[in-house]
Amino acid sequence: MPDRDDLATFEQTSPVLLGLAYRMLGSRADAEDAVQDTFLRWQDADKHKIENPSGWLTATCTRRCIDLLRSAHRARVDY
Repeated sequence: MPDRDDLATFEQTSPVLLGLAYRMLGSRADAEDAVQDTFLRWQDADKHKIENPSGWLTATCTRRCIDLLRSAHRARVDY
């Protein structure tokens, strides 16, 4: 079960993450998937080592979006 502070931090940052992911991916469904994946990684992260939680969440979401874009590109090229 996530700590209340950790959940509050994610909930405060999630609208920004959703906007970022939508601008990168161009699809609301894909953006929501990326934010959900970010939340799952946030739950597993060692929060004591994270100095800037919103920066960590933003970077993690951005990397997830890039991974999804690369995967989609490979799927288009490899067919």
